[in-house]
Amino acid sequence: MRNRYLHLLMSVAVAMLSSCHATQGFIRSAYDERPENKQPVLERPAWPNYNLHDDRSFAAFSHIQTAPEGQTGRHIEHNDANGWTSRMTLYRCREATYLCLDYTVPKHQDWFFWRFTTGSAIIDADTGDRYLLQEVEHFPMDQCYWVYGQSTETIRFVQVYPPMPLTVKRIQIYEASAESRRWMDGTGMLTKPVDVDDLRPSPARSARAAMPKSQGRIIR
Repeated sequence: MRNRYLHLLMSVAVAMLSSCHATQGFIRSAYDERPENKQPVLERPAWPNYNLHDDRSFAAFSHIQTAPEGQTGRHIEHNDANGWTSRMTLYRCREATYLCLDYTVPKHQDWFFWRFTTGSAIIDADTGDRYLLQEVEHFPMDQCYWVYGQSTETIRFVQVYPPMPLTVKRIQIYEASAESRRWMDGTGMLTKPVDVDDLRPSPARSARAAMPKSQGRIIR
């Protein structure tokens, strides 16, 4: 009898430790690891007299980061008439918030230019607080630049914002307006509110899905 009692106590202790570890694991899953983002190849620097309306003056990049396999489900997605497919993934880290913009390059469009604008922000949809865009890693701000040599690949731009408190649950992505030019509309854009966890990488969604739903009555 004594051995059975000791065995029962050990089983309870193991269960309690397992519960603690699971709880700690969930707390850690509130944050993501920062996304990988390799240094692209600068094929040509921008001219000293850069001119928005002269695309010869733009910098040119190749071999930029591509989106990891299997991270396209349930991300916000948009398809346009030119064959581009775009997605967003948000990495909520302790030191910063990383918003990855992934674009699948059409086979027929191997050369294209890009621009990201100062004043863009992640907006807390419940409080209106704005987390301003600090940088787009490895790329200039407020200047157009060429990307080429990555036809049919899903390329990734990593935007860096200030860290968001865990109290931020719903956000909107705001793209600031800028000067327009041929083949580039500078009009700003604001997305509809979306849950933060719906933009995070798959493991965060899996952890959330594993949580027990609200409990009902206890019937004896």
